[in-house]
Amino acid sequence: MRPRSVMLAAALGAAACSDALEQGTTAGQVIVVINTVSNSLSLVDATSFRAGPVVDLAPPTGTPATLDARGAVIAIALGDADAVRVVSSGTLPPGAPSTIGLPVGSGATGVAIENDSIVWVANPNLNSATAVNYITGDTVTWATGTYPQAIVVTDLYVFVVNGNLTGGQPAGPSSLRWFTRSDPSPIRAYGTIALSCPNARFAAVGRDGFLYVVCAGTVGARDGKLSIVDPVALREVAVLNGLGESPGAAVYHPSGRLLIASATEGILEINTLTRAVTRGPGAGFKPGGAGIAALALDPRGRVYAVAAGGCATPGTVHVLSGPPDYRPLTTVAVGVCPAAAALAAAPFIP
Repeated sequence: MRPRSVMLAAALGAAACSDALEQGTTAGQVIVVINTVSNSLSLVDATSFRAGPVVDLAPPTGTPATLDARGAVIAIALGDADAVRVVSSGTLPPGAPSTIGLPVGSGATGVAIENDSIVWVANPNLNSATAVNYITGDTVTWATGTYPQAIVVTDLYVFVVNGNLTGGQPAGPSSLRWFTRSDPSPIRAYGTIALSCPNARFAAVGRDGFLYVVCAGTVGARDGKLSIVDPVALREVAVLNGLGESPGAAVYHPSGRLLIASATEGILEINTLTRAVTRGPGAGFKPGGAGIAALALDPRGRVYAVAAGGCATPGTVHVLSGPPDYRPLTTVAVGVCPAAAALAAAPFIP
């Protein structure tokens, strides 16, 4: 991992020069959206914004709600199907399995691709996480903490985000369980980082080198928080209050802003340089007046805000310019009940 001072300088430079956000190319890139009710993937071209093919994930029939992408490889945690599905554009070796089973009762929720052969999946119902070789189908399962809900990978470690739920309710503060990466040494479980907030559900790695962990809190209590973790010193360094009711997944924008999806508030926003909430409850950006289920970014810093609607009809992706303006560019229809999104490579041939 680069020195913290270098990372901070890069973040400051990005915030000071908006032209830098226009230097990336979107050629050969798609936004991939997972649709829970229709059990499918929707693709949105990041250059033309046209809807691409829809990939049916059945069989098996599950409740896919989380995904991750690395190049043209997409991994989807299939929820109550107790499996992970791997979809690619023909980049994997012949014979690589498309669906890999997890321990029975897993409830697979939370997935992160570590490298070109290993993907991690959280098993919330079993208080464990499974490292899956998606080339061979081999698996190794590790104990984590209570009710893991997300996984994030840094240059040094794999972090499992433990929500600490019992019966669907927070039973106390959350935690992170950290593991060494699978290369070049074997995976090892090393320790736990205590967090100061309940129901940690999502995490994102910032260009400044910090981990940003979103804690949804207790349903109805409007007590959402953000825990900021130093993944090198392996400790929580700050907690921000004021994220309202059940904040969702986060993405780190090149401007130094952390954008957080909210089903009630739209897009919440935090300035990570000052560690201040700049768009909180009552001031979130709601494209088309809609709450947001998920967010993704393309290489030019544009924002793809996924609106689930009522989960009875197709959802919508609102394509926006970057913050702070969030200027609407277009909308694209996706599948029923979209729940997560990520950037992947194209052309895409399922």
